Amino acid sequence: MNKCILAISILSAFSVGAHAHEHHASERITHGNHSHAVDMSQYNVVNSNNYDPAQNGVEFLELTNSAEQDYYLAPSDKNLSGKFPEIIWTGDAIFTPEFSKENMEKALAEGKIHPELARMEKVMTTPVIFKLTDRVYNAFGFEGASITFIEGDTGLIISDAGSTQETAEAMLAAYREATGSTLPVHTIYYTHHHPDQWGGTEGLTTRDAFEKGEINVIAHADFLRKMNEESGVYLNQQSIRTAYAFGAFIPNNNVYDSGVNQGVGYPADIVMQSKNKSFFAPNIFINDQAILKVDGLTLEFFHTPGEAPDGLALYVHETGTMVGGDTIQGETLPNLYTIRGAEYRDGLEWADSIDRMRRYHATNIALHHGRSNVGADRVEDIMKSYSDSLRYMQDQTVRLINKGYTMHELSDTIRLPEELKHHDYLRPLRGSEYQNVANIYAGNVGWYNGDASEFARPKHQDMAQMYVDMMGGDKAIKQAAEQFIEDHKYGEAMQVLTHVIRVDNQDMEARNLKANAMEKWAWQQSTPGWRHWGLSGAAELRGQLDGVLDTMNFFGDASKFVSSPTDDVVSLIPTRLIAEALNENETIKLNLDIEGQKYLFNVSNRVLAIDEMTANDADATITLSKADLVHLFLVKDISVKESSAKATQGDINQLQRLVDVIDTFSPFYLHVR
Repeated sequence: MNKCILAISILSAFSVGAHAHEHHASERITHGNHSHAVDMSQYNVVNSNNYDPAQNGVEFLELTNSAEQDYYLAPSDKNLSGKFPEIIWTGDAIFTPEFSKENMEKALAEGKIHPELARMEKVMTTPVIFKLTDRVYNAFGFEGASITFIEGDTGLIISDAGSTQETAEAMLAAYREATGSTLPVHTIYYTHHHPDQWGGTEGLTTRDAFEKGEINVIAHADFLRKMNEESGVYLNQQSIRTAYAFGAFIPNNNVYDSGVNQGVGYPADIVMQSKNKSFFAPNIFINDQAILKVDGLTLEFFHTPGEAPDGLALYVHETGTMVGGDTIQGETLPNLYTIRGAEYRDGLEWADSIDRMRRYHATNIALHHGRSNVGADRVEDIMKSYSDSLRYMQDQTVRLINKGYTMHELSDTIRLPEELKHHDYLRPLRGSEYQNVANIYAGNVGWYNGDASEFARPKHQDMAQMYVDMMGGDKAIKQAAEQFIEDHKYGEAMQVLTHVIRVDNQDMEARNLKANAMEKWAWQQSTPGWRHWGLSGAAELRGQLDGVLDTMNFFGDASKFVSSPTDDVVSLIPTRLIAEALNENETIKLNLDIEGQKYLFNVSNRVLAIDEMTANDADATITLSKADLVHLFLVKDISVKESSAKATQGDINQLQRLVDVIDTFSPFYLHVR
């Protein structure tokens, strides 16, 4: 195991656009082969040019000081479930709905919430401060993500920053009220790149302190790259699917027939609404492992890929604390596949990361989704069960793949064994065997199930028409769907009505029937993503999202890309080329000088290639400001004549032609199609 690669980025040499490697004259600028800069359309990236770790009291220790052991603790024979850290502060709900026992009992009686989610609702809507040790505290229940506060001799080390400035400020204030601490913040550590880990940074310390170089900001070496890959090219798709998965279009009206907790935290409205989301660029990057002495504490960081590829765990030697971030996702089955869409999560890699954490024999564990825990036996019990669940799903899926099972057959078959399925940190909440097993199959075998008829499928809508005709027409299908609903066979009703709506998506009778089935199905689900997606889909089918989708853009207006590095703006443009709008064999070749950075935009074979180079035979050589590049190609609210574009050679109309064949994106529906 490689443990000795440490990357320290001193920000005098780091700008927002810093990449993992240097570009050369002929290097292709695409969305897939370089480190994207931070998506400035929502998050405010702050950099410091004054950082010096030595001046901040950071000492880098030899890896021979590692606390990792070469064995695991023996499992306890006691029932350890239901035990949690001491709560030293409890507050009223701030950002989540206030829990109502009466409403919850009513919802349960009416079958509008699954008992698993009902059980977690009060927990997830009650802000608390957990005391893990005399120096370590965890803020939980304020929003979907938690924050851990670690007390050094003279200041605070904070793990993760929550989703927004408002929630981070509230958690810090609650910690200070609970402990009486006035220690200043000097170190922030991001466990991974997801925005609920860093969006609230300015709620913890000031921008001025960071810009002066007074704040250590620690993350994995892949942090920036992974953060921007996830929220750059697929921004529009991610916005919509995330909104469905977290119930953003469903009001949390405290009746519990709408959006509810995620089983690991609450998707607070403020997270979707707040514009106060900021980010301090890391100034210490760690690849596999590093041990730092900071403010009287020995901080051992090590790479834990799994839930996120850039996961970075922390073991605090003096307190026996393991900060696991999202590697343990809380009281839920691991979510090996996130339905909003993300890169493949490798279950064995994730299990290996957990087993690496186990070898530190931690006496307490701080989690950033779900409740933290204390006691060496309890920590080992949680981590081993989590790791075993991932290995079980992976190994049994592979075994049955080799016996010929297809993806859906696997999802219908594999369930956790009795020894694991009742564990209180493996509840059927954020993750599910169904989607996890399908992810393993798709990630290793691919989409093809082995039946050659998959290659001979009729076109999408033709297939729907064929099914409608074969089932006796739309009236017969609607009658059958009504009977399915009456018999509580909601999945069957949804399936047959899908074909009717696909043939005629204005058939409101079919849409309302499917919405009714989907809503009732959603109420039965313990997996909150399934529930929220079903309720959002029902609202979409009824027309209740008309005009709503257009008003919600969690990642901001495209004009904010003006603040992003030019390379990263340029990398988004090829994926917007409307290939069918080009003439046969049409070519466009332009040298663009964007505030001193030179690019060749070259269209041929209906493909736009962009290189950091120039061509002597270009149609035109043009200078252009970065702001106008964004407004021409991404916002599309100005013409070339209205821009700063100037041709130093050739025909500037070719630039307008290129702009004309660049697409714009708007919200789209997922069910009415």
